[in-house]
Amino acid sequence: MARRWIGAAALAAIAMSGAASQSVRSPDPDQTTAASPRVETRPTPTTTTTQPVIAMVPVVGFWSTTTGVSSAELQAALTGRNGAYQRVLVAGTLPGGMTSTPGAIRAAVNADARTLGLLPVGEVTPDVRALTLDGLDLFGNDRLRDLAAWPLLVPAEPGTAAPSFDPTMTWTLVAGGDVMLDRSIYKRTVRQGKGADYLWDGGFAEITGLSCCTAAGGRLPIVRSSGQAGAVRALFRDADLAVVNLEGPAIRTFRWHPIGLTFTFDPALLSGLRNAGVDVVTIANNHIGNAGPAGVIETIRNLDELGIAHVGAGRNATTARAPAWFTIAGQRIALFGYDAVRPADNATARRAGSAGLASDQYRADLAAARDAPADVVVVLPHWGVEYTSAPIAKQRAQTRALAAAGATVILGSHSHWAGPIELVDGRPVLYSLGNLIFDLTRSEETVEGVIVEITFVGARPAQIRLHPTVMVDLVQPNLLEPAGDGAAVIERMQKASAALPRR
Repeated sequence: MARRWIGAAALAAIAMSGAASQSVRSPDPDQTTAASPRVETRPTPTTTTTQPVIAMVPVVGFWSTTTGVSSAELQAALTGRNGAYQRVLVAGTLPGGMTSTPGAIRAAVNADARTLGLLPVGEVTPDVRALTLDGLDLFGNDRLRDLAAWPLLVPAEPGTAAPSFDPTMTWTLVAGGDVMLDRSIYKRTVRQGKGADYLWDGGFAEITGLSCCTAAGGRLPIVRSSGQAGAVRALFRDADLAVVNLEGPAIRTFRWHPIGLTFTFDPALLSGLRNAGVDVVTIANNHIGNAGPAGVIETIRNLDELGIAHVGAGRNATTARAPAWFTIAGQRIALFGYDAVRPADNATARRAGSAGLASDQYRADLAAARDAPADVVVVLPHWGVEYTSAPIAKQRAQTRALAAAGATVILGSHSHWAGPIELVDGRPVLYSLGNLIFDLTRSEETVEGVIVEITFVGARPAQIRLHPTVMVDLVQPNLLEPAGDGAAVIERMQKASAALPRR
């Protein structure tokens, strides 16, 4: 087939000439450079070939709020004319040898915000941020489905096997934090008539100031909507798999609680989750028992009627521990929910309730799922301490045990703050996503959360994108620009992650 090498000849010439390494201000001890013959300017050819090609992806450090680069900016960076980057490191498989190893590039971009890397798409991992190129993306909900449309395709070095990357095997999981449908949420949606979908209508927002002080001594952001209504719903709807934590029972005999810490939800409000594209909820939390065992059973029945899958609670201990199954992009995915906060509401052989986070049980559950077989196992634990971003030692130990038992990704809840992130044996752990829909006005941290968008290539997590949120009108999450007002949310998560004791 005909392929158009957009920018490939220039990049190959730079790699062969060593010009990429010349842009390095500080030598990299892991860097290997080719010889430096005269750079020849070659026209970008249009050719028919069966030679293997590789999509090269610009990458920066994981915590960077940069989201994209243009071809012109990339070419300027490669020739030392882009002030944002002091050096560019290019991985191998290009003709003429490699300028740096993928591992060295990943370490370098995370160590220095002025370093830009170019990695083969198959070498992109969750610890770096893959950038869009000319507005096109290979990861996330809006990814390209045809690799031939990527702007930077280069011929593979003869005899070198290109790292595998099949767009048809790529899929996304989008997860939000705590969703609570009582108190102010019920007041806005039902008593004031805004409707269940109002909660999911949020677009983008800006923070115009801070007010002081709450009863807890915290500051609250002053927020205004800035447009793109429905962007939050689109983020969930466009995902291949969308999940949230449903923080309480939805029952026919619900009661509105204007205040307090007992929740019961109007089942009609569950339609908002369905309409937003939420596929599965975890109901393993310290509020699912607020209406007793019968409330657990009725919540499950109401979710079933809407076609929303659920994990983490059931009619008995066996069903509470059962996974929800999905098949996406040829991958079998099992999701589990566990609660470590309120063991009094755990299910027993004869009583409905939640699944407890007990090591002997989750080891058996995850092993059985892997034997089924599950290609991907997602664990949704409700754990930790409220109003802090620091996980306790027990949580850290549980992450190791869950990873060893077969968890691919761990997405936590309960603290009401967006928490730290770490990789445990390459498996992403997000200790808490904070609040998604929750009228908890204690501080900035309780009205700001994060929606996480994880891209998998087959069974492998390849990218983690963070979408910071803030509550508008007390009940509606809106997105914050990561490089703007959302940077404060990401910075808090970064600091919490850096504070984690080394394993």
